[in-house]
Amino acid sequence: MKNYILYIGIGLILFGLFQPNISNYIPVIKPDNQNASCLDHYVITPPDDKDILEKCNLVVDAIQSSNANNKRSDTLKLSSLYADIASLIRIDGDDQVVKDTQTIREVNSLTGQMLKLDIKGKYPNLASAAQDVVKVAIGDDDIILSAENREKAAQAFDGLSWAFYEGGR
Repeated sequence: MKNYILYIGIGLILFGLFQPNISNYIPVIKPDNQNASCLDHYVITPPDDKDILEKCNLVVDAIQSSNANNKRSDTLKLSSLYADIASLIRIDGDDQVVKDTQTIREVNSLTGQMLKLDIKGKYPNLASAAQDVVKVAIGDDDIILSAENREKAAQAFDGLSWAFYEGGR
């Protein structure tokens, strides 16, 4: 038993003297920042509002007209993100995050970048079609969200979630 303690002591002294980089021997799990994702949460039913549905169908068409190799992966990630954004918009009261229509437009314009998807040019007319969905729901004016237009904005993002889910099929 004394020999084991002696060997451990010698090992610790050598470790202290040479200070090897033990990270080479221990696997470290790092997040893949190139493929950031959110929880798998999709809206799989079309919007009830006919104006939002009409604009969402243009998003579906823009996606389906693309020949992108990883279309299904892109669209599932975006569908999940849009569903999560709709949930975020619905938060009201003291925990409110999204307060006005300008914030909603900014969030919509950054969605592809948020997931680090390289979708620019892959889906012609997609950005404008997605903007039109939001525009038909909340209009052009920069206003503070009321309960009514907050729900309408959330419905638009639910619709976009559905459109991306449907378009990637």
